[in-house]
Amino acid sequence: MKKNELKKIITKIFSNHKLNKIHANICAEALINAELVGAPSHGLSRLKMYCDRINKKVINPKPKIKIKKISQSISHIDANNSIGFVAADIGIKKAIENAKK
Repeated sequence: MKKNELKKIITKIFSNHKLNKIHANICAEALINAELVGAPSHGLSRLKMYCDRINKKVINPKPKIKIKKISQSISHIDANNSIGFVAADIGIKKAIENAKK
């Protein structure tokens, strides 16, 4: 199966579990990338676990993420129990933004 086809399927699964399109896309990309870099234990095998955790309300599919600037180079991110890939994506982007200033 081609990467784009697989990504569409996984994105749809996450969307069906109430993640918005952007968050579903981030998660699908992360699971596929784990497979591609040779870390299948962090890849597609975890899809069911994430869906189960969303269903059990351990993971919040509609988080209200808050970012608080601590200093010029430090920000505090409250990801509101979002899925880890989303929190990591936001954190990385914020760190890069802070580093450029």
